[in-house]
Amino acid sequence: MLALDLRALRDKYERILRLRILHDRAREEPSFEEPDPRVEMRALASRFPGSLREIDELALDVIRARIDALAAAERDQAKVAPWMRAQAAFHRLARGALAAKRWLSASGRSKKVTPAVRAAFLDAIEDLEHGDDARAWVDDLAAIAAPPRGRVLDLVHARVARELDVDRATARALLR
Repeated sequence: MLALDLRALRDKYERILRLRILHDRAREEPSFEEPDPRVEMRALASRFPGSLREIDELALDVIRARIDALAAAERDQAKVAPWMRAQAAFHRLARGALAAKRWLSASGRSKKVTPAVRAAFLDAIEDLEHGDDARAWVDDLAAIAAPPRGRVLDLVHARVARELDVDRATARALLR
């Protein structure tokens, strides 16, 4: 796993921790006014899809433990845990899938994916936010356009499972 991926994940959890600490402080101290978190939350959601759920669901001790584990893995690759690989893959694949979905919707081509639509997507990919990540979905645009159960993240979870060579339930468990 790349040190850059580990650092990015640690950055995510450090940002989540800061948001949670500020929010908790505002609830505990009536005189403290919490800074508006919306800009930071939008940035987190764009770079790390699914991270807003983590803000709400993870206990502070879990967030701190993840920061420490990621810092240790940055220093020693032998300490890279399966959940770290799963998180990095999930965020990369989700960014790409969501970028592809946005392009399909914005271009009015979400009904039927043809070879011409695929070619147009490839032409546009360099200009897309997270275009490098979207490239992973070039051959699955039809599935992105009409995902199973209407949920793009089902496709992402399946792809994470394939990348990690585990079943979907295990992949999902690693992402909790």
